[in-house]
Amino acid sequence: MIGKGNPREYERALSELSLRDPVRRASAAATVGVFGSDKDVPRLKPLVSDESEAVRVAALYALALLGEKSAVEKLFPFVGHTREQYRKLALTALEGATRLNHGGPHGDEEACKKAQEAWKGWWDTNKANLAWDKQKKQWAPKG
Repeated sequence: MIGKGNPREYERALSELSLRDPVRRASAAATVGVFGSDKDVPRLKPLVSDESEAVRVAALYALALLGEKSAVEKLFPFVGHTREQYRKLALTALEGATRLNHGGPHGDEEACKKAQEAWKGWWDTNKANLAWDKQKKQWAPKG
């Protein structure tokens, strides 16, 4: 199922996942995460090891929004990243996939570390009892 939005944007994003331009690949990955479904996961997974850090972060963002548990854990380091853009992308994915807020993209290193620890602690405590709700596109307690 394609999410709400322009189907042409989604289709264009799918075609741009393999472009040479890392900015366009990153944008495409993020778009697929927002408007795509779990059927897009195999196309996004290779981007997690892309040569461009921006593409890697965008792929993790997309995969987290599509219910990939391993992507959630890989986003935690980016919550404390030196680049604010990556912090925002990581936090947007985490907040979107959980509907929780454990701290925003703060400017100082101490606040970023606290947010990073809070997310990791929450995930470590709760991940075994969470299931991906495909309809709501979020992690929720099982049962």
